[in-house]
Amino acid sequence: MSSFSSLFFLVLFLLSFPVQALSGNLTLIEKRLKELDQLNKEAVTASGQLPENGSVEIKATVLPGGIKARKALPGVKTTRFNFGKKVILNLEQKQPYTVQISSSQVKSQCYRVASMLRRAGYPAFTSEVDFKDKGIWHRIFIGSFATRAEAEVIKNSLEEDEISDGFIRELPYAVQIDSAFSNMEDIRQIKTKVTSLNYLPYTSYILDKNKNRKIRLLLGAFKTRADAASLLAGLRRNGLQARVVNR
Repeated sequence: MSSFSSLFFLVLFLLSFPVQALSGNLTLIEKRLKELDQLNKEAVTASGQLPENGSVEIKATVLPGGIKARKALPGVKTTRFNFGKKVILNLEQKQPYTVQISSSQVKSQCYRVASMLRRAGYPAFTSEVDFKDKGIWHRIFIGSFATRAEAEVIKNSLEEDEISDGFIRELPYAVQIDSAFSNMEDIRQIKTKVTSLNYLPYTSYILDKNKNRKIRLLLGAFKTRADAASLLAGLRRNGLQARVVNR
């Protein structure tokens, strides 16, 4: 299997999170995310063989019938998914755009829902910002994109699936944990420590000065370097090396 991650974006999504707080029935949220997780597994299987080199983004559109399988008609072959593929090759391009779908002052709740979104196939990650008088707010984002137009595609898909509160943010900074690594195995132990702190990080690929591919473990997305100060300090208090970088 390639060392690059294969990202699966399921267009079908049934949840609607308010922007300023994660409210509603978590039991219902978990139930629906489990359904999405099953759909994602089916999409992975149905997509066929994946490339061994490079990164591939696969958009799996669930055909009419929703979560429940359509009733087969005599003599008619039914298909649950349509696929569109785009190979991503440019590792040097910055990806400052993302779609924010929710925020909450409850860190564990944000981590929990973001983790479920990740398992359901969405490239979700968490972040936090200290608003001083308003306290620390934790956020859930979906994806990292090089252009606003790319983020708009995901936002429109979310709106089609009844997530109308998502909005595009240009957040060019992130916190990089430790140094850049050569493979995913080197990153595993640090990632485990980060997730134990109820943060959900993500990986980003870059080329070093010798044009060798390196993997960064990133956390959060911020408008300014100063916005990352609270997260940076928290990570360092827990013994992690961290610095602010461009996404």
